[in-house]
Amino acid sequence: MFTKNQIDSMDYNHLIGVVRETNRPPGGSRSIVQLAQNAFLTKDSHVLEIGTSTGITAVELAKLVGCRITAIDVNEESIAEARRRAEEAGVADLITFECKDATATGYPSGSFGMVFCGNVTSLISERDKALAEYTRVLKEGGFIAAIPMYYIDEPSEKLIEDVSAAIQVDITPLYRDFWIDFFVGGERHENWAQDFRFDDVSPEEVDRFVDDILRRPHLDELPGDARQLLDQRYREYMHLFRVNLAHMGFTTLLLRKEHEDVEPELFTSTPV
Repeated sequence: MFTKNQIDSMDYNHLIGVVRETNRPPGGSRSIVQLAQNAFLTKDSHVLEIGTSTGITAVELAKLVGCRITAIDVNEESIAEARRRAEEAGVADLITFECKDATATGYPSGSFGMVFCGNVTSLISERDKALAEYTRVLKEGGFIAAIPMYYIDEPSEKLIEDVSAAIQVDITPLYRDFWIDFFVGGERHENWAQDFRFDDVSPEEVDRFVDDILRRPHLDELPGDARQLLDQRYREYMHLFRVNLAHMGFTTLLLRKEHEDVEPELFTSTPV
């Protein structure tokens, strides 16, 4: 297991693999179900998931639809936990987990009926290159499933600095219009979208969540000083994210790959 010094060197993204957190996409299982339904996934579909983390989206899609999933991430610890979860859920035969870079997957063009990227694109420094790769490996008529998170209320500079340090990504506060403009264009046409705001969660709820996570039996193998530091660091991260998400919302977004010369719709509509 890990030493105190190893725990001390980890950012939040690495601690996820240590504590085996179920790192859900924004909106959790609801978002996964909505996107699968609206993209008409079937057991014959082949999905590429970008940034699978501990595998919840890949496992849920395999259980819901019975489709094939190729799931990639850059974190070996998270990939190992994702494989364990797939085995436990009885869907390991449907999922291939690989450690790969989202900007250069190496897969043949037109390989997948869906590319599920959740919110991970916001954590990729070369996001334009990543989006081009999603589009390249997607079949004509296939869907990119994105769940971009964005600020609704303006955050303080201190909050941005703290979150940037936690996830080791330099954050620039971005808003809904930025992400819609980023994803839509060229061969990528907006097909379906729904907006959400994160619920307010109390500090007490955060502490109960952290206490439950840290009671997992595998963490008993950690040395005492490493366990104590893990408790401190993980709890600090979750309270930080509580404050950050209180400023934020997200959009579940499906983009369909079609020729650029497809005539756009003029008379659009909004749910009432």
